[in-house]
Amino acid sequence: MSIKTYGEAVLRVRAEPVTEFDDELVQMVDAMKKTMAQANGVGLAATQVGIARALFIAKLSEEDEVTPYVNPILVPLSDEKESTEEGCLSIPGVWVEVERYLKLRLQAQDIDGNPVALELEGYPARVVQHEVDHLAGVLIIDRISPGARRRIADQLEVIKNKISR
Repeated sequence: MSIKTYGEAVLRVRAEPVTEFDDELVQMVDAMKKTMAQANGVGLAATQVGIARALFIAKLSEEDEVTPYVNPILVPLSDEKESTEEGCLSIPGVWVEVERYLKLRLQAQDIDGNPVALELEGYPARVVQHEVDHLAGVLIIDRISPGARRRIADQLEVIKNKISR
């Protein structure tokens, strides 16, 4: 598996729900875990490896294992938001300030199709919002001001040009 980078069309695709909880899904998650570990990431959405399925993996704290979350839905638990710098494996070398909800509920399924519900705050909430954005075809650069985007335009052009070679 390879991580798709800015400019590749699959990053703008809306993921389809996962309906089959089978060996193929387990193998996909295992491959995603290896890919994320090689890239030193904390989260990876299926769309980032070219698979348009509603699934992401994440390590939400130092103590946690890398866990898959299938068919995720986010519910903000307050209107409180926070801006913090974020990077993205699909936009290497680019860091931008992104505003995110501070507290939310993640509703998803595990790799066997069982329901999962977590209340998250701070960093873990930020990670899951970032990954769920990917599943909707949204990148961190879509969440910044036009001025901030102009400031990183040259970096984005370099990344995009690498894929066209």
